[in-house]
This record gives sequence, structure tokens and C-alpha cells, in this order.
Amino acid sequence: MPKYNLYRVPKDQEEDLLEKLRLSGLEQIGKQEIEGFQMKFFFSSEPDEIDIWWTETYQEFLGDIETPKNLMHFGVLLISGNEVCYAISLGKAHFYLSQFCDSEFGLNLAERIIDENDLKIKNSKYYKSARSKMITTYQQGSQITFDSGESMHYIKGKTIDSATWGKMVSFGKSVHLNIAKQPLEIPTFINNIEDVLRQPIRVRLPKVDIVKNNRTIQRLDRILARAILRTPEDPGINIEEFTMSGVDFIFADSYEYSLYLKGGSDEAVRLNELNLESLITFLRDNGINLEEEINNLKVKVHNEYGRDHTKTLKFYLDFIEEDERYCLIDGRWHKFNQSYVEFLEEEVNKIQLDYESTFDVNPGIDEPQFNQDRESDGYLNYDRDLQSLDGRYRVEKMDLYKDGVLYFVKKGTPQKLSYVIDQAINTVKILQNNADCITINDEFVEIKGICLWMILKRQTPIEKLSDINSIILHMKLVEWKKTLIDAGFDPSIKINYLRE
Repeated sequence: MPKYNLYRVPKDQEEDLLEKLRLSGLEQIGKQEIEGFQMKFFFSSEPDEIDIWWTETYQEFLGDIETPKNLMHFGVLLISGNEVCYAISLGKAHFYLSQFCDSEFGLNLAERIIDENDLKIKNSKYYKSARSKMITTYQQGSQITFDSGESMHYIKGKTIDSATWGKMVSFGKSVHLNIAKQPLEIPTFINNIEDVLRQPIRVRLPKVDIVKNNRTIQRLDRILARAILRTPEDPGINIEEFTMSGVDFIFADSYEYSLYLKGGSDEAVRLNELNLESLITFLRDNGINLEEEINNLKVKVHNEYGRDHTKTLKFYLDFIEEDERYCLIDGRWHKFNQSYVEFLEEEVNKIQLDYESTFDVNPGIDEPQFNQDRESDGYLNYDRDLQSLDGRYRVEKMDLYKDGVLYFVKKGTPQKLSYVIDQAINTVKILQNNADCITINDEFVEIKGICLWMILKRQTPIEKLSDINSIILHMKLVEWKKTLIDAGFDPSIKINYLRE
């Protein structure tokens, strides 16, 4: 049964794509016209001989053998209509198609035709989490579920109509199908896809939408450049360990790289590993103004399986701009979509929320005083009480204790609450790893739950946690909730206010 790796190409990108195919060594060798679509077949008739990087390392074992080269053919079937354009990738052509495709196409189609009750694989990016990216596989019959701060990049699963779409489909920037159709039947199939894309969404996937406003992109580029220059002080920026090209995973350690400035006079620097330290050294040694040149920094990927290809440095950077919900994915700026925001709000609102006006305080009361005052309410005060962990570390495991519940207290704005959430998660990890136990009055106690006690300065009280307008706080709260539930503890939150 034929397999098709299908890309959707915006019409205003078609001419640029054709030029890129020509420059990449492809020539048109066939053409058909069917149902109003021009079907053009491009093929690498004379592919380049490709250097094999490891032959130099093992030269002494090759003896007198002439240094071998790899020869790799590839092709593209372009299907162009009056309003839409699609392309089928053959071989390594996905490296070129991914630069000109509608990057939202795969997941947009998935939201309409995937069976939410039979997921096979998903690849997600996480924000404000110890995880950055994750590939997860599932047993047969698994439902689609999402974690805190998760946005979908790729999903593979059964479809709602195997006769039309095939039994199992992969959705990323492209769609990988295994269907009983010959190439000349694809135009009719494309019309079917276009009809489905106009239908309402069946399964909402938390994901991000591409940013198209040039002024916004320029502003975000400046923010990114400043973050790079703060390395290593800024922990919010990293080099991606793997990227995606269509539905193919590309792992960073599989290649060697060269870093250079487009239009610059300095020679490219060859790198065994692409990392931030090498980037900072390159910028410093060559006196490059990063804010002005961020889009001119290029990375050439040396690939033994095909022709070397070049991408912008931004393609390999993992970065999130917290204040306005923007993130960098495959070198392009994106913003969290409404499904993503709604998922977080739904999850945080499931956390038990308690309020007792008795515990509201005036602004002059600091956290140590608040904790001390709770002793008269039956709470045990462990604020600033550092306990030994594994005989090496001194950690503060809680602020207050009462009836099998650990309390972590924090006063301030939502932006200042991340610390207390991290503190609570660390305590859970200590308990999970059995590295130490909680002792109260020199006796081991069973912990039933963990509570975050937040003292907020607000003009109006909140009715639910999503009323706190901070997507970063929502991400961390959902991660905290999941960590507790997985460890067998009950999560809860107490809210109080600063009163004038």
C-alpha cells in the first residue's frame, strides 16, 4: 500500500519553493494535469556525492581504498491548484519542504480526524517544567491526555475513518498516510482534505499558533538576543536536543555543524556539538552585534546521508518569552493558542481551593510573623527550620504542619509564587525517593496532603484559581498538582489576602 508524506504549501510560498527545489538539484521530469491540478514531478537526476564524516576518523582502517562517498536520490511531487498547493516528499526532500509549508496543517487535520481513544505516539514541548521535549508511546486503546504546560508538536494514532484516511496516521508539520491510492488519485484526496479542514474541530489539542506580525517578530528577536547574551545566567534558553522535519525526528547529536554569519567576512567555525558556549565564543571572537545579526547567524548541518543543508541559528534554540505567552519553535515565533490556555485553566480549577477570612492579614505582616501567628491556631511552625537530607544538604521541607498536611506559605504577587511551588515539589521528590522522612516532635508522621498557602494582594477576591491572571503560574500549578497525585498526596490551596 502506498505511503505519502504530504505537505500543505501556502500559495504565496509556491514560487519560492520552486526556486529552492531548483537550487537543491531537483529538475522537473514529469507532468500531469488532473481535476484542475498541475502535478509536477521533480527528481535529483544527478545527486551530489556526499562526504561521509567518519571516513576521516577511520582512515587508517580503509587502507588504499578510495575515500567512499554516499549517493542519495530524492524527489518531490508538487500538486498545485488555483487556491491550494500540496507536495509529497520523497527521500530527504522534507528538509526543503518544511521551510515553505503550512506548519499548522498536520495538527489542524488531526483535530478533525484522529480517534482520541486510540493514541500511539505523541511528541510535546513543555513550558516551565523540568522537561523540555518528550516523545511518549502508548499501549493500544490509550486516550489522548495532556500534562501541565504541554503543547503538541506531533501525534500518531488511529483515525475515525480508516477506509478514507488509513488505519494509522502521523500528524506533524506534514501528514504521513498509508492509503490505497495511486499518485494520480491524490488530487481528489486533496479536495477531501480541504473539505475536512473547513469542518468544526472534534478534538482540541493544546498547541501554539505562528506569529505573523513583523513588528512583533522583530521585538521578540531582540528579547531573544538579550537572553542569549545573558547565558549562562539566563536558564530559560537552551539548544534543542531534537527537532522535527515534517513527521521525522532529527536528533542533534547525529550530525556535525558549522556556524557562520551570512554576509560576514569571518570563516565558518566547525563544531562537533552545537551548544551555547560555542555560540557565545563565536560572537565574542568576531565582534558580532547579536541584536542586529540574530537572523543572519546560520548553522550548516553536515549530513552523511545527503547534501549538507543550512538553517538559521534560531531553528535550534529553545526559548519562551513568559510575559506575553510567546515561544520559539523551529526558528519561528509562536503564541499559545486558546485551547492551550483553556486546558491550563480547566486543570488549575480542579485543585481544591479554600478561603477563611480569619487569616487575612495587613501588609505589615511578613511570612515569618504569619507562620508564628498560626501556632495559636494549632499549626506547628517549621519556617526556617532546615533539616538534613542524606547527611549532605540542609533543606526547608515545609513552613507549617497540621493533621498530616504540609503547608508552604508565600506572600506576594503571582510572579513571586513560583518559589513556593518549587519548594513543595522538591519536598515531594524527597518523600518519593525515601531519601528522608518527615519527623514531627521526633516522630515519623504519615503525610496525607500538601497545601500551598498563598497570601495575595488583590483589589478583588478570586472565585477560582484561573482568576489569577498568570499563565506561568497556571503551568506550574498544574505540574505541582500532577506531581502530588502521582506520588499519592492530596493537593490543595489556601488563599488569603492583604487587607489595608
